[in-house]
Amino acid sequence: MILDLERFQAQAKPRWSKLESLLATIESRPDHRMNPAEAEQLQELYAHTAADLNRVSHGALAPELRQYLDRLVARAYAELHYVPPTRGELWQPRRWLRIFTLFPEAFRRQSRYFALAVLITVLGCALGGLAVRYDPAAVDVLLPAEYLRNPGERVQQEEHGKERHEHSAQIEAAFSAKLIRHNIEVAMLAAALGVTFGIGTALLLFENGLLLGAVAVRYTQQGFGLFLSAWLLPHGVLEIPSILVAGQAGFYLARILLRRREDRDVRQSMREWLVLIAGMALMLVWAGIMEAFFSQHHEPVLPYEFKVAVGAAELVLLTAYLLVIGRRKGDAAAHAEGDAESK
Repeated sequence: MILDLERFQAQAKPRWSKLESLLATIESRPDHRMNPAEAEQLQELYAHTAADLNRVSHGALAPELRQYLDRLVARAYAELHYVPPTRGELWQPRRWLRIFTLFPEAFRRQSRYFALAVLITVLGCALGGLAVRYDPAAVDVLLPAEYLRNPGERVQQEEHGKERHEHSAQIEAAFSAKLIRHNIEVAMLAAALGVTFGIGTALLLFENGLLLGAVAVRYTQQGFGLFLSAWLLPHGVLEIPSILVAGQAGFYLARILLRRREDRDVRQSMREWLVLIAGMALMLVWAGIMEAFFSQHHEPVLPYEFKVAVGAAELVLLTAYLLVIGRRKGDAAAHAEGDAESK
């Protein structure tokens, strides 16, 4: 289709000017608020201008005109879809603390994706454990680190030969920060790999399960099951579920991409995804603190039974938090979303 550019501009320029004028009026207001008539007019002008941009985007016609229309459409889109925060709203602690109720609600609404993440991880654990149990050669492949391959030496060092550094608190703080950063990076990768339609997320979860199952069987084979439980549980009861939540977010992102609807639905779904990410990050912060300051201390400093009890208590509290907080409101939203998706 050949576009008569001069005629096209002559016909469309009045509405572009009208849109520019309306945007200037709205942007001059501190709160950028519109009355219903202005909102309706803006929506109509935005739709027409976006269509005009689409017409000149094909081919190599008028690059300056395309840039002008692109900026104009972007400004209109921002006014239609962005609600600026009120003064002081970003600094209200109550708004930031809402994540503690929003996260378990979002977790329950998307629980099917969490179940999928659990299933894939369990399959990886089973394969890793069976490989180590029945094939000694798999130990060197699945457990590259020396302290994982030879748990006896590691336990001996931890319980009897480990030297205490004078500035252990500073070392533990640095170790905690390193753990938190690393774990969040891995979890974010699992969540972001949802853009591969969940394939990358599934592979990362399966690999994580392989390592976990191999370590569990190796330590148990060597008679250090209690040591392993006391080492892993205090931080693992949050670290492992947080990785599963990252997988949940990855599979949910894949669903967004596969079942993309209108723009408003996508934005709402991405807010849900961000809530899952924020909750996962908070869990990993606590897990990193526990791993550095608590999990790394063994007998005779801390009895193993005490460490296992602390881990069990954390697991009970986490389960109650995820399943109970915001239950009534979250369940209503889950039913509403389920009804919408079934239509």
